[in-house]
Formats: sequence, C-alpha cells, structure tokens
Amino acid sequence: MEDLKILVVDDEPANLQKLRRTFIDRYTVLAAANGREALDLVGTNDGIAVIIVDQRMPDMTGVELLCRTLPMLPDAIRIILTGYTDTDVLMEAINTCKVYRYVVKPWDPPDLLMTVERGVEAYRLALENAKFRKELIRRERLARELEIAGEIQRYILPRCCPQLEGFEIASEYHPAREVGGDLYDFDWSRESGTLQIVIGDVSGKSIPAALCGAVFSGQLRTLFAQSLSPAEILSRANASLISRFQVSNYIAVACMRMDLTDGSCRLANSGMPFPYLVRAGEVKRLQASGVPLGLLEESSYEELPVQIEKGDLLIFASDGATDAMDPEGKMYDEHRFIDAIRRHSSESAVQVAKSLYQSICEFTHNADVHDDITILALRRSA
Repeated sequence: MEDLKILVVDDEPANLQKLRRTFIDRYTVLAAANGREALDLVGTNDGIAVIIVDQRMPDMTGVELLCRTLPMLPDAIRIILTGYTDTDVLMEAINTCKVYRYVVKPWDPPDLLMTVERGVEAYRLALENAKFRKELIRRERLARELEIAGEIQRYILPRCCPQLEGFEIASEYHPAREVGGDLYDFDWSRESGTLQIVIGDVSGKSIPAALCGAVFSGQLRTLFAQSLSPAEILSRANASLISRFQVSNYIAVACMRMDLTDGSCRLANSGMPFPYLVRAGEVKRLQASGVPLGLLEESSYEELPVQIEKGDLLIFASDGATDAMDPEGKMYDEHRFIDAIRRHSSESAVQVAKSLYQSICEFTHNADVHDDITILALRRSA
C-alpha cells in the first residue's frame, strides 16, 4: 500500500498519544505538539494526506495552522478537533481552510478512524482528478502542436502535381502519424523546359521530423532557383545541414532533373530507395546511391544518366512503402512492391500511385503503419 502520512497536532500530550495510537497500525503518523512543529514537519515530509489539528493551541489556532498549510498541501484532508461548539470558528475553518470534517472532543477513536478512512479515499480521488486534468491539458497542448505542425506541412508540400504537356505526374502521401517526416517537391520551368523532382525522408517521426522537413524544403526551393545539377543540390544541402544536425539526425533525398523536350534525366541519390523505371512491362531499379545528408562533411554525389522514353513509367517511393508490415509482422518488401508496379504499369500515373498504395493497404489489412509512405509516379505519354 502507498505510504500515506497523517499529521496529528495537539498541545496536550495525552491527546497526542491517543491520536498516534488510533492510526499507527495503518499509516505513518507524524506528531507535533504545536503549530510551529507541525509546519516544520510539513516542510520536510512528502505524502502527508491528512492533517488532524486541535483548535486551541498556545502559539497558533488550528484554523491558522490549516490555512498556512494550504499552499504546501492543497489536496490534504483537514480535520479540526474542538472542545466547544463555536459556530463562527467552525464556519471560518470550513470556508477558508478546506476543512473536511470537525470533530468534537472527546472523540471516539473508531469513529475518527472511519472519518479519516473516508477522507483518504477523497484524497486519492483528488489526486487522480489532478492527474487526469494535467494529462488532459497535456493532450490538448499536444493536439494543438500536431495541428500546427500539420498546417506547416500542408503548406510546404505541393498542393497538386505539375500539369505538363506530354507527362503525367501523381503522388500518394500518407504519414504514419498526424504529421510525417517524408517530403517531396517539384520545380519546373517552361522557359528552360526542365522539371526537377525531389523525394526525401527525415530521420525520426512526427513533429520534429515534420519541422526539419519544412526547413529543408525551404532550402531546396532556394537551391532549385540556382539551376544546379542534382549532385550539386545534394552537396550544398549537405553542407548546410551538417552544422545544424546531430550525428543521429539525417535526411535521405533523391533528386532528379529532367529535360522535358527529350526526356533525358540526371539522378542523384543520398540514401533513398532506388527509383524504378518501367519500360514495356519490365521494371528496372535505377541504382544511384550516396550518403544521407547531414551525416558526413564534404560528401560528394554521383549522377546517374537516365532516359525517359515515350510510354515509360518512373516510380519514386520512400522506404515506408516496402517496410510496411501485416498484423503478423511480415514485411511487404521490395519484391511485392515491384510485382505491384508490374501489374499496374499500364494504368495512368494517378491510378498507378493509388493502386500501389492500395496494394500495401491490402497486404497490411489496413493496420497502422510505423513509417510514412510516399509514392511518386511519372509517366511520359506515348
């Protein structure tokens, strides 16, 4: 049983001993012969659940003592002992000191014990209510923080995919929690005839990952505007992040720049799963690799040349797609994902992205996933 303490205060030794004997077998009893001793005990002891005090004491009254303990023990049960029926004193005690009961001397020990037992139950209930209120406030604050993070993320992520002549582009984004650490973005210029695609995964989950992703997305927009190659974008982003992140933090990013006139591309990758190129029903992994951003200083990144022919389908996905698990803990894995790509490769880009995500959901039986899932699909029209 929890170690609840009872503080008994009476200037008459016989009464004090009687109070100790009433409770000593059930609770830890602290005894004080006057108000000052009682205040010292309150200041040096935790877990005082009940205070029983005589009203008439030489240094201070019981009412005064109980009032002075309110800031330190707001939830304690207060019982006042009185040898007379002074209505004004009792009303003052009830109104100003949160007195639970008053007991007229001489008291009957079993009756007082029963009163204390009921008071202890009220004390426990008050503590539980306080914990509940604190937890409710914490959850409301967390819900608001998640709402704010979600608003930031919705602002950062593209509202829609680019509408480009000769190309179809679609996305499926599903965070594991209210907000996620995956990110993606597009940048295109009709004047230069180029399209840039980025997909990334910030280490961690929920609010911290989402906020890191939001900051990083802003950096990407600045780098996009400088007409850099994919490798240069990753190198400069890494240099910017390395001084900000701790060793345990990183961002995996795949970046591709495509010439819209002929479908020629340059792909650089820093830790993301390899993209997939589908041509005539055959699925090929585009094996470009590199160190995730924010881990090693002066990391350099190679570029893989890719040609997107008419009718080709290009798929980017975060590792949440292949790492999704069913209720028995079996992983969806890359083989199933490639098989799903092959089965749905003849569909429109929008439908391909939806079908791939639906395939994952069917495998997991719509169970909660432990990582964000992002799928981007790009098709060059035949």
